[in-house]
Amino acid sequence: MPNFHCGVDRFYGHFIQLLINPSRTCNFHHFSPQQAWSSVNAWGNASLESIDPEIHDLIEKEKRRQCRGIDFIASANFTSSAVLEALGSALTNKYSQGMPGNRYYGGDQFIDEIENLCRSRALQAFNLDPAKWGVNVQPYSGSPANFAVYTAVLKPHDRIMGLDLPSGGHLTHGYFTAGGKKISASSIYFESLAYKVKSSSGYIDYEMLEERAMEFRPKLII
Repeated sequence: MPNFHCGVDRFYGHFIQLLINPSRTCNFHHFSPQQAWSSVNAWGNASLESIDPEIHDLIEKEKRRQCRGIDFIASANFTSSAVLEALGSALTNKYSQGMPGNRYYGGDQFIDEIENLCRSRALQAFNLDPAKWGVNVQPYSGSPANFAVYTAVLKPHDRIMGLDLPSGGHLTHGYFTAGGKKISASSIYFESLAYKVKSSSGYIDYEMLEERAMEFRPKLII
């Protein structure tokens, strides 16, 4: 009877070799398990520069751009080495659908601890009582985080008001173009109306905001 595992090892090892060197000629007959795992080890521990020098070069160029320029974008953060270390950790390998203690897959015990720690720290940051408040730390950016808030407090086609994009608002605050084109999900699923800043001062025109809100009657003002 053929050794199934040996055959798989040979195939997998050869597959890894093909990933490293696509021009390699296919030969599945002379590949031992030791060679296979050696190939896996070499590929898994290789640097980005050796595996994909083109991508590595572009990343280095972006680093230099960040060091030599100034960004006046509120959402553009220059993070610390510690944050970069966490983002490039073994957590990248884990898929964790669901909530802590109620996942769809196994092996999430440490992911649960990390997420619960983040939730606890988020409540502490805003001085909120855990007995009265909950927090979701899963949204990976502002857009889905904002939409999570909308769906928690609004129903489809409820009215919202947000700061106009040219005035410094955000796409997810119900923005649509002057021609009426709806740009984001917030303007598609909800009825939105923008308020603006004074062109002379750059400050929000609260009197105009109040007047428009009394007419539009939004359920939420952002």
